[in-house]
Amino acid sequence: MKQWTIMFVLVSIVVVSRPLAASCGSATCPLNTLKSLQSGWMSVGYFHEYIDQNQIYVGTNRSHVGAIPYDHNEVETLNERDVIQLQAGLSQNIGLSAAIPFVHRAHSHIDQVNGWEHWDFRGLGDIVLTGMFVVIPSDRQFAPAVSVSAAMQLPTGMTGAKNGAGETAEVTIQPGTGAKAGIFGINYQQAIASVPALAGGVYSTLPVTASATYQMNGAGTNGYRFGNSLVASIGTAYQMAEHASFLFQVNAKLQGYADPGATSEPRENTGGTWVYASPGLHIEINDNLSAQGFVQIPVYQNVHGIQQTAPFNLQFGIAADLDLLE
Repeated sequence: MKQWTIMFVLVSIVVVSRPLAASCGSATCPLNTLKSLQSGWMSVGYFHEYIDQNQIYVGTNRSHVGAIPYDHNEVETLNERDVIQLQAGLSQNIGLSAAIPFVHRAHSHIDQVNGWEHWDFRGLGDIVLTGMFVVIPSDRQFAPAVSVSAAMQLPTGMTGAKNGAGETAEVTIQPGTGAKAGIFGINYQQAIASVPALAGGVYSTLPVTASATYQMNGAGTNGYRFGNSLVASIGTAYQMAEHASFLFQVNAKLQGYADPGATSEPRENTGGTWVYASPGLHIEINDNLSAQGFVQIPVYQNVHGIQQTAPFNLQFGIAADLDLLE
C-alpha cells in the first residue's frame, strides 16, 4: 500500500468551494476527497458537478414557488461545473494545488413586472489556490496523520453574464463572485483495521477521515458578500475488490447570512444548515489513473427564509498521477 506522505486536504473543498447563496439557495456541501502524493509527484484531474435546484424549501419544509412573495420568485437553477485540478507534492510535508472551474448555469424566476425570465450562460469561475502542510505524518500503517490547509479563492470568474434580452443576471448566480475568499482546513486520518475484500483474497486497511474547513468571504460584485461557511465531514473507504472501493461520507455545512451590499437581494433568504449522506465509488484503472463518483443525498435541510434546493448532487471525475522524478 502506498505510504501516505503528502495529504491533499479537502480537495473537493477546493473544487466546489464556490457558494451559491441568497434567494437561489445553497448549491452544494463540499465533499472531502482526500488525495495523497509523494514528493516529486503531480496529479492532473478533471471533475464534473451536476446540481439541479428544482425544489423550493422554507425552513425545513418542502414548499412552492412564491410561498413567500418577493419582487421576483425563484423557480429553478441548474448548476454544472467542469473543474481542471492540478496538484503537486513539493516535499514530504508540503503540497500545492490549483482548481480552475468552468461554470454552466441555467436560471429561471418569475418577476412581478416582467413575468417569466430565464438565463443560460457559461463562463470561467473563481480559481482557488491551496497550500497544504502535514503536521503529524503517519510513520506506520495504523498511525494517525494530521494535516492543515490554507487556500485563497481569487476573483477570476465572469461577473457580467446576461440573458438574450440583455439583462444582467443576479450576482448570486454569476460564474464568479468578484470577491476574494480565504479557506482554512484541518484533516485527520487513521486506518483502524485490516479487512478482507468482498471478492476474497485481498486485504486492505479501513481508513477513517474527519475534517473541517472554514471559508471567509470578502465583498464582491456590487458589494455583495456571501455568508461565511463551516463544513465538516467524516468518512471511510472499503476496498470491495482489488481495483474498486466503496466510499461513504457524511457532510455537514453551516452558512451564515449574506451581506447584500448595494444589491436588492434579500438577506433573509441566505444561509442555513445542510447535512448530506454521500456514497461513492472509486476505480483504479491502472497504477497511475483512477476515477471516482459520488451522489450526495440531503438528509437534513434548514434554509433561512425561502430558497431553492436540489434532491441530490452528483460529482464524478478522473485523475492521473505523474512521477516527475522518474
